[in-house]
Amino acid sequence: MFKIVHHISDIQPAVAGKKEIRFLTQPNGITLGCYLFSDSKTFDSIEALECRGIAFDGKGQIVSRPLHKFFNLGEKESLFPDRVLARDDIVAIFDKIDGSMIATARIDGKLAWRSRKSFDSAVVKLTANLLDSSQNAGIQTFAEEVASSGLTAIFELTHPQARIVVAPEAAALRLLHVRDNVTGAYVMLDPGHAIHDLIVRHRVPLVERFDGLSLAGALESLAEMNGREGFVVQFANGDMLKAKCPWYQRLHRSITFLRERDIAWLAIKEELDDVKGALAEAGIDLAAVNEVETRLKTMLGGMMDEVEALYQKGRDLDRKDFAIATRAHPLFGLAMQRYLGKEVTLLDWYGRTRLKNDFSLRVLANETLADAMDG
Repeated sequence: MFKIVHHISDIQPAVAGKKEIRFLTQPNGITLGCYLFSDSKTFDSIEALECRGIAFDGKGQIVSRPLHKFFNLGEKESLFPDRVLARDDIVAIFDKIDGSMIATARIDGKLAWRSRKSFDSAVVKLTANLLDSSQNAGIQTFAEEVASSGLTAIFELTHPQARIVVAPEAAALRLLHVRDNVTGAYVMLDPGHAIHDLIVRHRVPLVERFDGLSLAGALESLAEMNGREGFVVQFANGDMLKAKCPWYQRLHRSITFLRERDIAWLAIKEELDDVKGALAEAGIDLAAVNEVETRLKTMLGGMMDEVEALYQKGRDLDRKDFAIATRAHPLFGLAMQRYLGKEVTLLDWYGRTRLKNDFSLRVLANETLADAMDG
């Protein structure tokens, strides 16, 4: 199922034609391969599925491999409920926590914490502060041992200062999975793997698994679920799907966004997969939604190309001269982020400054569709 990855060359050439996927070197010398935006054609290969924060050192060797890209129940034909319920290879059902992904990396022989796109994001700093507490010493030691073994520990951070929808009662860091950097295997699926002894020894808190729950039971319970996001279902080959409850989706207001501007906004916020799953399950043609998503991807890809061209042209200038040379360009702020080795916040900038001009309030569906979604 998963691509064997030793070196950046095992991934980068296969996705070179996708402008939405970028390989950007961080100030610490690590190159992160990550999609910045996506459409229905982005994740059409096993290499593309890994471009969700996969990390390589200065020599191109893999140092961190967080979760692969996976999809919502009903988002793809193979994930329609009737097809999933007919499968006999489901090996795990666990809580879908409304939090932020935090993972480990090994850099120059030392443990580093990272989010999907950064090693110094706000959630990484919150994680560092959380781990300063003596009660979390076991997590830190566990993470160091995992990283030194060629594995990546993947946690979910919930924190009052990083609320998404569900308000957490207190800050917490819970282990979701551990992946083999090279093979991509989710080693916790192997009951005989040494990782289980390590988890017990260091008393690492886990994302809740529902061992006695059937898939049918899990899906049925979604209708009455409140205060939680939903479930993640994992198959024997390591692939996964997300199933979110109506309560959570209503809070996101996802299935009510049917204008093209709202679809574009959801794509920028990385919430459009929720909409697609709900629309597909209702039997709605996704052609209009896909058209908006593809148009957005084309625009953003062109802007990223401009930013990269500005950076390459002035990369050898000192900071002052680079600023003078590029300050008249509309993308100056983003180019300066690239020059300084920071995360290029294209999506945030575009959402604030350009989206309303580029996408109209044209309604993508009629009252019949709205009634279907309300039902």
